[in-house]
Amino acid sequence: MKIIPNKINNYINTPTKCFIPKCKAHCCIDAPLPEGFIERFQSRIQRTVYGGLNIGKNDPKDTYNSIVYSTRPIQIVGIDRNTGEKLYGISKDMMKKLELKSMEDIKKLVQYYDDNDIKNYCPFITDYARCGVYEHRPDICREFGTSMAKVDRCPEKSSRLDILKFYIKDFFNSVKNSFKYNKQNKSSK
Repeated sequence: MKIIPNKINNYINTPTKCFIPKCKAHCCIDAPLPEGFIERFQSRIQRTVYGGLNIGKNDPKDTYNSIVYSTRPIQIVGIDRNTGEKLYGISKDMMKKLELKSMEDIKKLVQYYDDNDIKNYCPFITDYARCGVYEHRPDICREFGTSMAKVDRCPEKSSRLDILKFYIKDFFNSVKNSFKYNKQNKSSK
């Protein structure tokens, strides 16, 4: 016999919403932004932009072209259809600036990004996984996670139970830290 009925169990454990303290901003990687969007909100850019790739219409219903901006000096420009390998692009100016002299140097740079899990985040995403243009975000961002037909479900979405566990753990950590702080102050007097 189950203690918790299925409906309640599903309600508690189903991933439901974004939860900023756990967010890794997976939905904000290689984000295709509408042409001209970055210029309109230039003052809110959070990350250095090294270039952009115009990918044309991102969705058949779009009336504009989209650009994937690179916040890494080297960016993915496609996938090799035969091998499945990522194809990278880097400007001559950036090669000079980074003192890259050979393909071996470029491979080392790519390996560095892969080894350190450095993603090509949207130029507007902060280090705390918050959006710098949230109230003005484009349709692609607003629509994320709204349709079961799209493969855009975030693996990091938290369930109500995950959120509750986070707050309980956070509460006990703050109480523990408070006791440590008080103990240190008493011993220093």
